[in-house]
Amino acid sequence: MKKNTRPFIFLIFLAGLMFSMMMSCTPDENPGLPPVLKVTFADSTSVSDTSIEAGQSIDIIVEGLGNENNITYFSLIRNGVHVLDSGLNAPGFVSRRTIVRGTDSIENYTVLIRDRNFNETTFDFSIGLKPTLVYGGIRHWAHVVLGAQSNSVTGSFFDLFSGQIFSLAQAFVNQDSVQLVYFYDAVDLNTIASPNANIDTSYFGGSSGLANWTVKNEVRYIQIFNTEQEFSDCQNDSLIIANIFPYATGKRKAKVLQPGHMYEFSFAGLYGIFYVHNVIGTDAGTIDISIKMQQP
Repeated sequence: MKKNTRPFIFLIFLAGLMFSMMMSCTPDENPGLPPVLKVTFADSTSVSDTSIEAGQSIDIIVEGLGNENNITYFSLIRNGVHVLDSGLNAPGFVSRRTIVRGTDSIENYTVLIRDRNFNETTFDFSIGLKPTLVYGGIRHWAHVVLGAQSNSVTGSFFDLFSGQIFSLAQAFVNQDSVQLVYFYDAVDLNTIASPNANIDTSYFGGSSGLANWTVKNEVRYIQIFNTEQEFSDCQNDSLIIANIFPYATGKRKAKVLQPGHMYEFSFAGLYGIFYVHNVIGTDAGTIDISIKMQQP
């Protein structure tokens, strides 16, 4: 009698196919060692839990070294929120970061690095909040009027430390003294930014144009919602400290500005607030703001 061997052959084939698929789907059992992470204070001592006043800062040094793979990601997380996300592709790196204490009762930080095989290493620490005993002094620039890019009478560039307003030609020879730039954009409308923001080069063109600058300061901004009276009553940096934000989370532009708007800004470790009194016109118009900023 002739036997039918086809089902048996089919079963062998099916078993081989399933084994092959299982082997191909088996994850690599040796993804490699995770990267090495070292976090220290600026004086090279190991980072540990500490406490400081709101508005005070701590510098940390983050060192990452890949064991078998390049490091591709570095982040700093505060109370569950990413305040820094940095992509890279290097065997190792060293980064100095300044942390400015906010007003939360506790700030829990996580430093995370990851290599290209998704091996991660983390380091956790906390910064407690000490009561503020004495608030710092501020400088006040009242009713600063800046002109937009096509205004031939009023300058568009401002020095936060001297209070001087510059035309484009003047700003070009004082690049390191320019922090604020006012202009009008068809999408962003009336905008305050800084020289390192993404500003259409046609707005400030020519030989003195932003495209030819070698020093471009950068300011970061967040909108805040205090009242004009609170701004007027502020005689120290208490209101500024109450609105402090991690520099890396701020925006490079304060857009669609209107009377009554208020923004906190940060530059070179100092914070300040500007209040918008009035906005007139578009690319040839003006903006009237008052500024209160921490003393260096």
